Amino acid sequence: MFSVSERDQLRRDLVNAADVDPRVVGAALTGSAAVGREDRWSDIDFALSVERDVDAVVVDWTALMYACGAVGHLDVRHGKTLFRVFLMRSTLQVDIAFWPSDEFGATGPTFKLLFGEANAVPPARQPDRDEVIGLAWLYALHARSSIARGRGWQALYMLNGMRDHVMSLWCLREGVNAVQGRGLDDLRDAGAFAGTLVLSTHPDELRRAFQVLTGLLVEEITEPELREAVRALSP
Repeated sequence: MFSVSERDQLRRDLVNAADVDPRVVGAALTGSAAVGREDRWSDIDFALSVERDVDAVVVDWTALMYACGAVGHLDVRHGKTLFRVFLMRSTLQVDIAFWPSDEFGATGPTFKLLFGEANAVPPARQPDRDEVIGLAWLYALHARSSIARGRGWQALYMLNGMRDHVMSLWCLREGVNAVQGRGLDDLRDAGAFAGTLVLSTHPDELRRAFQVLTGLLVEEITEPELREAVRALSP
């Protein structure tokens, strides 16, 4: 398990590496460290503004991370920006974002420029409400069919996905962060979802949780025909 001092030292090493890399023209802390809200479990979020040779920079920085103790990584892309997420041997997570320099900038409040220049970029948006509703009823359809077919574990998977999206709708309604569950603990009455937790894969228990979830989803739908169709999924 990593210590806070180990995390802080690695972050300093990364900042120093960025400062001496001529291809990196800017760097920023993102995430909780950018706004002074780190705790014992916080990871490292680091953004690089890369002016040239982006692919080579990614290769070199990946080698650097493995030399520092990384044991695996995964990639998430957003437009032209690559977010490479590293798992360190110490279990510390390190996210390094490789931004084209002409797109480098704050998309939200958790951005602290360390050096270089940041562009004025559009802020990150909350998920589209209609899309979240659509995904919620899609999971609901598959939950219903999985329960009817006696496929308990698949039904559980679908119910969990349905819950995630209904909870995101609550986040949107209350104006808290609806991305990756970040605002769920800020909801006024998240306890209302306790009854949606599935206690076993017995069909009666799956149907019970499905009925509760469907009721919560129906409350978020304003279009009458869609509302009634969703209500009919769990009569």
